[in-house]
Amino acid sequence: MYITEEIYFSFRKAQAESNNRGFRMPKDFAGHLKTRMSEKNVEALELATGYFNTKWQNVNLFRYMQCGFNLYKNFTYTQFFNTKVMDLYKVRDKLLKRETRISKEEIMKSVKFVKRHLGKRSLREYMEVEPEGNIRAPVRHYLKGHIDKFFFVWLIKERMLMLNDDERALVPYVVEHYRDIVDKLDGMNNFMSKLREALK
Repeated sequence: MYITEEIYFSFRKAQAESNNRGFRMPKDFAGHLKTRMSEKNVEALELATGYFNTKWQNVNLFRYMQCGFNLYKNFTYTQFFNTKVMDLYKVRDKLLKRETRISKEEIMKSVKFVKRHLGKRSLREYMEVEPEGNIRAPVRHYLKGHIDKFFFVWLIKERMLMLNDDERALVPYVVEHYRDIVDKLDGMNNFMSKLREALK
């Protein structure tokens, strides 16, 4: 169950991301609602809390807020219920689910390739074997299409692979879209948690 503070946090986080800056949560959230926010905004925030706990319980809170700021630079609490925001969310959610289905297939292909390549070696050794001009095997395999972007980014996210400057220069797509790919990986937590076992 969400509490109002979590709705506020996701809104402010998406707002900060949209404006490319940081933000701070108020130390006294209840006091902040009473003294710093209008009655109309507080009502919208509390109503949204109820919606996200009932009617919208399958809606990803942060992605919904991102949709709001993608549509309106000055997205506000009172626009939470704007149908255009939900319409955009539904379109993106459908695309994300379709891509996730494809991703799981591609990730499993990547895992099978790596297992064949490893033989009896460990996954840790895979991060260091076959250096070729300061470029390690996972990077070469990603560039040749043997492993997909989700598996490659998962290796980085899990700190199994730390790219050096030469390697980073070879994968501009991953560098530029890293956060988006990680967001999609986070939506597949149960699936991704099985990867280590599959690679043992």
